[in-house]
Amino acid sequence: MTIFNLVRHSLNNVDDVAGRWQHEGGEVFQKNKRVGYYASTKRVTFGGTDAQNTAMLTLTIFLQRSHTGAVENITMQGAHDFNTGNEIGSVSAASITRAALRGKTFNRVVNTVNIG
Repeated sequence: MTIFNLVRHSLNNVDDVAGRWQHEGGEVFQKNKRVGYYASTKRVTFGGTDAQNTAMLTLTIFLQRSHTGAVENITMQGAHDFNTGNEIGSVSAASITRAALRGKTFNRVVNTVNIG
């Protein structure tokens, strides 16, 4: 199992006629060592996800640069529950160093993400 701890630095809501976007970002730690940063978007669609107080979720972890070029990353997609703050889903994409995580399930409880 792969475990990450997230430390949020920003959380912003952006409303439009179809619903609400929630943008979140901050630092990512493993065993008390910063290993990168994350960005999360949640989408509430009026008449769709709001009935269950949930949102569509995309969460991407950007790992520390060890080279020039694009940053190694892990992207998860699933659902966010506004009642508890918990998230569930699966890894939808990962760069080559984390390719083994593709397709694995994840859950987020408070600020801890468990993959696998």
